[in-house]
Amino acid sequence: MKILLVRNDNIGDLVCTTPAIEALRKKYPQARIDIVVNSYNYIAIDKDPFVDTIYSYTKPKHKKAFSDKISALFGKIKIMSKIFFTKYDAVVVFRSGYSSSAEQFSNLSRAKIRIGVKDTKNRDNFTHHIEVNPNEHEVEFCYKCLEPLEVKKGNEKSFFYVPEELKENYKNYKNYLLFHISSRIKENRYSKEKFKKIIDNLDENIIITAEPDDFESAKWIENNTNAKWIKTNSLLDLTGLIVNVKLFVTFDGGAMHIAPALGVKTIAISGKTNMNKWYPWGYRDLVIQDKSKIAENIEPELVVNKIKDNL
Repeated sequence: MKILLVRNDNIGDLVCTTPAIEALRKKYPQARIDIVVNSYNYIAIDKDPFVDTIYSYTKPKHKKAFSDKISALFGKIKIMSKIFFTKYDAVVVFRSGYSSSAEQFSNLSRAKIRIGVKDTKNRDNFTHHIEVNPNEHEVEFCYKCLEPLEVKKGNEKSFFYVPEELKENYKNYKNYLLFHISSRIKENRYSKEKFKKIIDNLDENIIITAEPDDFESAKWIENNTNAKWIKTNSLLDLTGLIVNVKLFVTFDGGAMHIAPALGVKTIAISGKTNMNKWYPWGYRDLVIQDKSKIAENIEPELVVNKIKDNL
């Protein structure tokens, strides 16, 4: 049996798919299980022991130069050609919102069983439609996508591979708390002054990380508290730090889903994100969210108490 999976969106989304992939492998241990991802979220499936071939392509829209767009387009066409000539038995599109670009791969697979979310305009060619519950976690949704293949949820865990050299780089931070202070979403952001109040009320070794747009805030926090700022080089580099710490405090994003996959207890400070669907898997009770759905309205004392309760 040859099964094609499609998850060509974000890193966190793909991490949330990995428990279902493990369950699929348990059900079909001898099957060929391949997956389509993109160059952005590839690191979330790299070295996953439950997949065979990883088709990774670069989205042309992510390239600026015309020559790079053409190169990316030809790379995508090459992958599409391989999928067409492999002729799969089943294809599963793990997208909780219909995506025509994802369904392209489904149609090319020529599979008799095609599983995905229904297009509201009835233009899809899926043989099995999956209903989406907005209050159901993405991990649960991914298991639901495999029900037509008679796959059941077991004790699977999310997966993320961190190279040993990155783990080794940050081994001296095993007894630290890590705050990742960045979020791209305005309503999910938290001021540096409130982070200072939190840190000042914790008698712990603390490190902070940030994305480039928040480097100035990170430096300010370092200068005004006992926290140490570590400037990581990439998300993958950040995971080498996360895997070593005893507690991770963050906002919604890829890192929030990666930490539980690494077995690290994760506290999520949330703004407008639907945390019923996107809470850090395994740590639903560690979400802190104000009824206003604005992170800045969360009192530092609430965060401090949640941290102390989970050390």
